[in-house]
Amino acid sequence: MSTLSVRQESRTPVEASFVGAAVVPRHVRRVGYVLALAVWTVPLLTPSGPMNTALPDVTIGVAVVMTVLLLRRTRAKVSLPYSVGLGIFMLAGAIAAFHHEVVSAAFPLMPDLLMLLWAAAIANAVQRPWLLRVFLQAWCWSAIAGAAAMLIGVVAGVNALAGINPKNGGRAALTMIDPNMAGNYFMCALMVLLATSAIQAGWIRFLGAILIILAIGLTGSNGALVGVGIALVVGGTVHMYKARGPVFAMAVAALGLALAGVAGPNIDVAAIQQQAADSIQPLHDSLGRSDTSGSERKILVSEGLRLFRAGDLLGIGPGRTKETLASEGASYVKEAHDDYVATLVERGVLGGVGLILLISAAGVRLTRVTFRRLPAEVAALVPRPEYLLGLGFALLAAGFFYEILHFRQLWAFLGLVAGLDLMVRRPWPR
Repeated sequence: MSTLSVRQESRTPVEASFVGAAVVPRHVRRVGYVLALAVWTVPLLTPSGPMNTALPDVTIGVAVVMTVLLLRRTRAKVSLPYSVGLGIFMLAGAIAAFHHEVVSAAFPLMPDLLMLLWAAAIANAVQRPWLLRVFLQAWCWSAIAGAAAMLIGVVAGVNALAGINPKNGGRAALTMIDPNMAGNYFMCALMVLLATSAIQAGWIRFLGAILIILAIGLTGSNGALVGVGIALVVGGTVHMYKARGPVFAMAVAALGLALAGVAGPNIDVAAIQQQAADSIQPLHDSLGRSDTSGSERKILVSEGLRLFRAGDLLGIGPGRTKETLASEGASYVKEAHDDYVATLVERGVLGGVGLILLISAAGVRLTRVTFRRLPAEVAALVPRPEYLLGLGFALLAAGFFYEILHFRQLWAFLGLVAGLDLMVRRPWPR
């Protein structure tokens, strides 16, 4: 056996993919660079254009086109994940808009289609090892850079960089539309960072995770903080299950529940909220406002369900909750801030069926990716997929706090999961 072959065999799969980058065809590299650019621009949502369009929609569109050209050139097998669930979801929106003869209500269907194509492009692209590595690195590094920029902006008092404006109080949003969206973006990035080894140096991943957690705190998003807790608990429990067996995992989970059961009744939540409200700005804007925020969301849910009961089974049309509440003289006029209520109100029962199918498809794929054996090259890049499962549960919960179905990072995550699932079931194309 030659010295060269011995060196090649001694490389890890990740090292091998780095070496292999030198021989990646130019047309594949072009897709990788455009895909990375799209990922880096995901949080750049201000300034925004008509119908809440922004720079990422342009780069995502280019990434979709480049991926389609790559698939056509290589004659690869094409997958369109989530098309059934989202297709029914979109059809329900179109029926509701047509039923109420409101043409503008059909406009939100265009972003739905773009997000479906965005997820599909990612799912098909990342089946090549170099593209998977580029995509994951772009996601992790862009989030770390964004978190660092936000922290610098807050410390230096540069509100434009931190994304702080009078409307959001002291809550930071970076370049995103609102702090809750920013919190969700960083939550997703944190779990991707924990699940993958796209950044190989452990100390860099650790510092990056700290920066992202600080950024989540600066957004003041209670939903993101709760989501991080859910993701860590689910991911950590499954990690223990896979590493130490079901008995150990169940024992630790039972101990945690017992401690929570003992400590829970002795915690004065109202006192903690009051102390947070009188404390430093980040605590004031997160825990300190949790009681008020919870009350407002209860009102929104109540108003939304009232609209659903008073209407018909077809829905009032996508994006028309606020407009409808205003026309009826409701006491609290806002969008639903709840994906499940908004779907029933705006897209009716058929929309609810589509949403259930979409969630089910994502759940099945996540389960396979978490518990089935990944190919060696995939496992080297995604050694801890259980944290992606945890993120899935966190996003499921996030749908109760605000409407995340139009979040670009959600569809990037769904595309990644679909791509990994395809690699579990069939070999990587070369």
